[in-house]
Amino acid sequence: MNDIERFENLQTTIKLNPKNFQARRELIMLCLDLGFEKVAMSHIKFLLDIFPDDANLYFNTGICWEKLKNFDNALIAYKKAVELKPDEPDFLYNLALLYEAQGEIDLAMENFKKVIYYKNEDANAFFSIGILYSKKNNSKTAIKCFKKAIEYNYSDYFAHFYLACEYKKIGEYDFALSEYRKVLELSADYSWAYFNIAQIYFELERYDDAIVMLKKTLEKNPKDMEAYKLLTQILIKQEQIDEAMEMLTDVAQNNENGDIYYLMSRLFEISEDESSRKDCLELALNFKDTLTFPIESVKQELKELRKQD
Repeated sequence: MNDIERFENLQTTIKLNPKNFQARRELIMLCLDLGFEKVAMSHIKFLLDIFPDDANLYFNTGICWEKLKNFDNALIAYKKAVELKPDEPDFLYNLALLYEAQGEIDLAMENFKKVIYYKNEDANAFFSIGILYSKKNNSKTAIKCFKKAIEYNYSDYFAHFYLACEYKKIGEYDFALSEYRKVLELSADYSWAYFNIAQIYFELERYDDAIVMLKKTLEKNPKDMEAYKLLTQILIKQEQIDEAMEMLTDVAQNNENGDIYYLMSRLFEISEDESSRKDCLELALNFKDTLTFPIESVKQELKELRKQD
């Protein structure tokens, strides 16, 4: 029996016997899985009239409201669930996530720590606390939390990735590279790991190694503009202007992008081709929705070039 058949059967069961509370509870959970939040809510309201102190019903209400993007009501529901059952890690975790999403970092931290108090090997909670400490620029504590998350769930490549990022922040490049490589062992297509390795190699002036990683980044994510920017910067440093131009020209043929045209203008500036440089600046402004370089600066640069005509 598939989920839709189960849904129809449960609906029929409840219609025949409205007091079959277990069937309603099963239907609520199925509705949440299927994305039928409003149907789930109607059954939750029915049960809350009968079981007004049921913490699980308030928790499911919170999930419904969150999926419906009504975060204020979701917060009220999660808080009520925690009030009724303060030692339930799942309730605390969802409440903490919602606080985090609303920018209430301290309240989020408080509730994530409660999760660990009641479930001290919760890898997700340690990971989330690590993220919060990272936002507070406390890399030392963030690193400890990410290590704990990995201890309890080694296969979480996000934990390895963010641990690597914290090591990179504090200049521990060897540890950072080690963790990024573990990310790639667990998820070989994770392009950000290749890019971040390339950034470290760039900062260490290991340009050839950085190029290898950037090409791998673009193999996994051909639309990564930051990778094109860094790769162009390195090729300029190595005076490989023709190779850089060939790369950007190929990209522009398949993806007209403001950043790509601006990078091409830089190459034409180096080769002292002012006419082509001007054309590329104009194209960059034509595609300003994809231009991340300061638009006013690009306009001023183009204005100065036109004065020379």
